[in-house]
Amino acid sequence: MNINKQKIAIIGFGRFGELLARILKPYGDIFVVTKRNVKIKGCRLIAYTDLTEMDWVIPAVPISSLEEVLKDIKPFLRRGSLLMDVCSVKVYPCRWLKKYAPKDVEILGCHPMFGPDSAKNGLKGLQIVVSPLRIKEKRLKEVLVIFKKIGLDIIKATPEEHDKQGSINLSLVHYIGRGLADSGFKDQKIKTAGFDKLMGINENVNNDTWQLFFDIQYFNPYSKKIRKNFLKSLQKIEKKINNK
Repeated sequence: MNINKQKIAIIGFGRFGELLARILKPYGDIFVVTKRNVKIKGCRLIAYTDLTEMDWVIPAVPISSLEEVLKDIKPFLRRGSLLMDVCSVKVYPCRWLKKYAPKDVEILGCHPMFGPDSAKNGLKGLQIVVSPLRIKEKRLKEVLVIFKKIGLDIIKATPEEHDKQGSINLSLVHYIGRGLADSGFKDQKIKTAGFDKLMGINENVNNDTWQLFFDIQYFNPYSKKIRKNFLKSLQKIEKKINNK
């Protein structure tokens, strides 16, 4: 399938926004809305008013900032363009995409299941979840072809399906990782393979911001229950130890 180069606008240029620009650069002209310095060659700084020229618009901002950004950019989105989020949760962002995107703009929920740390050894085999909301079949195929060329494994899921699983594979993992760091968990000379896996969780999670941590806990409607169940299980195990 031949795909024309897209004009792709990325709003926000934190660690993930920069990674996204590098990933998509071979498939389009990259434009960035940010107050930061853009160090990637060929990426051009633009303002919200320039979004009228864009084919794809991708807010790469914290989940807690997304709704406000969507309100701000609504007047500047071009008819027939694609608005795609890349948040780590999906129920609320997809709800906001439907609420604020003009009816003549296509929308796609998306969650790349990786970050700068997990992607440092390449993207092949890493997952990306897509939640088609209001998008034509031809446009969706174009997007998925690019994801496949990048080497990503594509998973289609509803926002609810994503967040139910995400409450375990993301929210709980980050919860455990932060707990490990707070307890003074550090590398050891004498160690098992299991210890190394925990060390990997500790390093990946704690390289992310506290804002991301709080956002994935607060904006995933299923996370609180998972945390409560996990803490109850730890208490049960502690009782078993004490009873011995």
